Amino acid sequence: MNSISIHRIVNGKWAENCYIVSNRHNQALIIDPGGNLNLMCDYLKDNNLSLSAIINTHGHFDHVVSVADLVKKYQCPFYLHSKDERLLKSANLYMTLFEGEEKIGIPLVDFHLDKITLPLIIDDFEIQVLFSPGHTEGSVCFLIENVLFTGDSLLKNTIGRIDLPGANKEKLSKSLQMLSRLNGSLEVYPGHGEQTTLERELSFNERFIELIA
Repeated sequence: MNSISIHRIVNGKWAENCYIVSNRHNQALIIDPGGNLNLMCDYLKDNNLSLSAIINTHGHFDHVVSVADLVKKYQCPFYLHSKDERLLKSANLYMTLFEGEEKIGIPLVDFHLDKITLPLIIDDFEIQVLFSPGHTEGSVCFLIENVLFTGDSLLKNTIGRIDLPGANKEKLSKSLQMLSRLNGSLEVYPGHGEQTTLERELSFNERFIELIA
């Protein structure tokens, strides 16, 4: 049984999943904060949570919309793989191309996930960082207790897109092979869509099965 609580906030026209992960000490992590900043802040306040850090699975614009505002408000560190920093800095370009919306603040990355000691310890959280390039060059998954946050590498019934800049089918195949060797009972919380389990995806996700063959 997990000792963490997970709250999902679905953001924007791409239905991006942001997760607020909290522990019994009222500490919280935010994974991939897209839009709906007020909902995130309200949840933290209503549950008396202290924001320890923001950790991102990758740097696509729909996953970073609220990072700069959260960092400013809560003075917390932001973690991202160094190979996705270019995507982060291009967030407004992609927002214009895909959504035509107004610009967002581009945050500084406090810690690069590929240049720090692992596992990642933030307050009372222990986070296994699994490097999973393919959807983007710097994609990662986070394993916290029995929960796997897969970003856009693995989704329920499908896999992440490989038709965007920085995507690579061969790299994603290797990353998915790595994920397939993990404990099948792991709960999977993806960057889009519904929660699932690794075991279920290994049985029914045809794209997943195809790429790990």
